[in-house]
Amino acid sequence: MRFERVKIKRDTNTVHNRAVPPWEIPILEWIFDEGNIERLGSFEDTEHEYPDAAQELNRLERCYGSDPKNGVPHANSVYGNAHAGVRTLRKMIEDAKAQEAEAAGPKRRRQRRTADSLLN
Repeated sequence: MRFERVKIKRDTNTVHNRAVPPWEIPILEWIFDEGNIERLGSFEDTEHEYPDAAQELNRLERCYGSDPKNGVPHANSVYGNAHAGVRTLRKMIEDAKAQEAEAAGPKRRRQRRTADSLLN
């Protein structure tokens, strides 16, 4: 699974540089406001498997908590409640898989060409 590195500005004195799955970035933007999350364009490959969307939504609800005013989990505010939230998150996870495959594609083709040219 591929994580994207982001810079999170909590306030003028607190800045975090963290690698997160791409579908967590909208939640961070929801919590810290869009201008306080900067995508750095750097990606890190990990050994993690892509999660099931229902389990991942549950993890995000626990990880990021709820709005103290109304009690709605931040993950549900971003993706939706129940099946709608799972469906939206599933689409985001599938998009992340496709982007990872697209990023890895040219490297593999290039290696094959190099191997073929050495045989001739």
